[in-house]
Amino acid sequence: MKSARVVLVTNVGQGFGRAVALSFGHAGYDVVCADPDVDLASKTAAEVEEVGGQSIPVQVDMTSLLEVRSAFAKVFEIFGVLGGVVHVANQTSHARFDDLSESEFAELLREDVTSTFLLLRTANRLLRSGWVVIVTPPGTPEHPQMAGIQGAINGLATAIALAPERAPVAVRASDAYGFETEPGSVRPRINLVVPSRAASDPRSDAPLVHAVRFLGSAAASGMQGAVLPVELPPPPKVVETLLPEVQAALDDTVRQGDLDEDDGLPDVFDDAELRDEITAAGLDDSSLEGADATLERLEEAAEQADRQRGTAEETAARLRWEAADLGGWQR
Repeated sequence: MKSARVVLVTNVGQGFGRAVALSFGHAGYDVVCADPDVDLASKTAAEVEEVGGQSIPVQVDMTSLLEVRSAFAKVFEIFGVLGGVVHVANQTSHARFDDLSESEFAELLREDVTSTFLLLRTANRLLRSGWVVIVTPPGTPEHPQMAGIQGAINGLATAIALAPERAPVAVRASDAYGFETEPGSVRPRINLVVPSRAASDPRSDAPLVHAVRFLGSAAASGMQGAVLPVELPPPPKVVETLLPEVQAALDDTVRQGDLDEDDGLPDVFDDAELRDEITAAGLDDSSLEGADATLERLEEAAEQADRQRGTAEETAARLRWEAADLGGWQR
């Protein structure tokens, strides 16, 4: 049971990876936050500890077999066990297929397919039990390259998951950092989650997080090679991601009398529960400052547009006058 409480999550810097890591941390898991950017890994690891979990950041390039093995080795060195792995293949391309360059497609293959292959190969060697969940990038008919990448990941993972059980074979110590394969099962259960769209915000992406948590739970112990599509709600509009007080400022239907005399905010924002929801959604003072800065830039742009419109109107009036004057002279 102890091993089930240690989880390695990749690409935790943002998007689905960050949401999954925070969810496991909130449930009290030990979360290993892996990301190519060590600063982002450290930031997410700190957030995991803030919500009640224990976490360590690990800088790892998932396209390097040596670094993937090193990440597993560090987990075993620190915790002694590893219950599950969530690999988020999050490289996407929205370029027109006809405009997609060879190097861009090679980058997609490396970041998504190669990383999945290396993780599954390493997990098969070192993770003698437990589970692996692969979160694929969304594939849409509008972007054939992403449908192809998603299909490659699905085919690779399900083929490995459903391959005939092989007999236990001792692993070379140099190849597995001293961890030898024990008799019994020599591969974890492997399942996939296929999102309907790219990552948005933790609240809108909650259905995907729930699917990952289910596949990593004891309730899914009999599932192997499953491909679970997850239909996600549309991402919120830009105004919906702003702090409520900013939304109120932008909403001309809010009456001045609805504001609290003490803090200038609507009375509803004195609700502690609502404030907790705002915090859980990842919105803080920095979000408000960013929204204020954006509003200032919009106001400046509007003033500049008014000035340009006034100049254009003056120019048009002058041209009409000159045209009228010219017509009179010709007569």
